[in-house]
Amino acid sequence: MASEPVQPVLRALQILEALNQETVTTLEKLHERTALPKPTLVRLLDTLIDGGYVRRISRTAGYALAERVLRLSNGFRYADRVVDAARPFMHALTAEHKWPVAIATFENNAMIVRAGTRHKSPFSTDPNYLNTKLPMLVSALGRAYLAFCPDDERETILAMLRMSSARVNATARDEKAVARLLSGIRKNGYASTAPVPGDPSMGLAIPIMRGADVAAAMTMRYFGSAMTEEEAVRRYLAPMRAAALAISASLEGRE
Repeated sequence: MASEPVQPVLRALQILEALNQETVTTLEKLHERTALPKPTLVRLLDTLIDGGYVRRISRTAGYALAERVLRLSNGFRYADRVVDAARPFMHALTAEHKWPVAIATFENNAMIVRAGTRHKSPFSTDPNYLNTKLPMLVSALGRAYLAFCPDDERETILAMLRMSSARVNATARDEKAVARLLSGIRKNGYASTAPVPGDPSMGLAIPIMRGADVAAAMTMRYFGSAMTEEEAVRRYLAPMRAAALAISASLEGRE
């Protein structure tokens, strides 16, 4: 049985969120934004000041966040926000189309699978790839990221891949082949997995954009024996794009 929430803690967090909207906020504005009584606000603000999370500027100017609040976000990266925003849309895709969906973010020289719906899909044969590194030029997720990220970022990543001794990155040294591959992906608007012997699943991947940057890539995995790539594109690319746009819009709303 869940315990009752500790209201003073929730109210203190509510105050921090309200203070985060402006550099300096008056008590009157905090009262309007939180609907908390002013005596309660003053008491909680004094506690937050003692804890080092809030500064009192002056009686007339009001209050501001202190540097210590930065410690509250040290363990939470932008990538976590992307994954949180994507989860309901990924689950909706699998609920409607049955195939598993996964999201990955770029880290160092690979894509890291951050979340997936394989446990919700009746057709998933993939192992649990959560937190697994996937190669940039073999996986649909990596290809989608590379094709749609800004030019300078792409060149930096490809330079790292060219220096890698890993066999999966060897293709990076054929610059013309890579350029043709990524140009085709941009033209088509999606990336496919490089065929892997013995693996019945194929991936259809698209970017999740944040302005001109790629925040993440999302893939739907399907059986190559069940349909051709063209059929998968006809059936699933549009709903995947709609989900990606909705995720992007959700991210903008969280800024």
